[in-house]
Amino acid sequence: MFDYLITRPMGFIIENIYGWVANYGLAIIIFTIIIKLILIPLNIRSQKAMKKQQKIQPLVAELQKKYANDQEKLNREMMKLYKENNISMAGGCLPMLIQMPILIGLYQVIQKPLSFLMGVDWSSAPVINEVIRLRDLAVQNGLQDAAKYATTAMKDLANNAQINLSGWAATLGTEGTHLENVTGNVHPWVINFDFFGLDLSQVPSKAFSYIMALDFSHMEIILLLIIPILAVIASFISMKVTQAQTGQNQNKDANNQAAQMSKTMNLMMPLMTAFFTLTLPAGLGLYWIISSVTQIIQQLALNYYFDKKGEEIVVTVPEKKQLHGKKRKK
Repeated sequence: MFDYLITRPMGFIIENIYGWVANYGLAIIIFTIIIKLILIPLNIRSQKAMKKQQKIQPLVAELQKKYANDQEKLNREMMKLYKENNISMAGGCLPMLIQMPILIGLYQVIQKPLSFLMGVDWSSAPVINEVIRLRDLAVQNGLQDAAKYATTAMKDLANNAQINLSGWAATLGTEGTHLENVTGNVHPWVINFDFFGLDLSQVPSKAFSYIMALDFSHMEIILLLIIPILAVIASFISMKVTQAQTGQNQNKDANNQAAQMSKTMNLMMPLMTAFFTLTLPAGLGLYWIISSVTQIIQQLALNYYFDKKGEEIVVTVPEKKQLHGKKRKK
């Protein structure tokens, strides 16, 4: 179900973009921007919720001061305040939650580019023969990572070695190919993973083995470490911008669930970003960077827009049923 709802539509979009630009990195960038444009209505809704949450902070502070010694009463009044103003504490997290299935789907597309970018039919006899030919020739010629796939079955090659197959095809060319309608020396499975000298098909953590061996002949892989670094920085800035919109930075000492959640996110998000972008193909890290940068721009633009229309964002005091936003000017 996930494959048909998320992965295949994403693969279809990226396949068509790649067919137009003929560059894997550029295709991911354009794909990311398209996804962000599609999610703009959701971001607008989320931004409204965050601006209202920011505006309600003075009332929250008053309740915390009034019921400092009665946690149960404080929780009831807080729930009443949020309910009256139709505020969900998870509202600002919705775009992040939506992004997770996109990341999972994109990971599948990146791991299986021949399936989703080239539309290879793995049940076809010519394709099966070509996979075996490429594997055997790659082993004979000692190509990168070929040895570990020397005895791998066809099914496992189709599931786990599509990036390798594309790389072997680029090196071995089309001589003796089993595929039909193949002309010239460029194999139809060759994908342009090069992005400003970086090989986006590789995993950045692989650079550590070259660095430890003092082997700097593979700079296209070593320089991939730039991607996790930029991803962590962009993710951290995006998180800080989001927290600024919700007013969390104005109430750092508050002993409440939101403050604790904010502290946890400040620690976990950079670590999670670093882990994923280091251990997964660099194409996913590029998506992460562009997604975070686009999110920052959208948040700042929407924040400016809502600041200009601030009179339309009002909060209500439950007891008095009055528009608090008209009395409290930002």
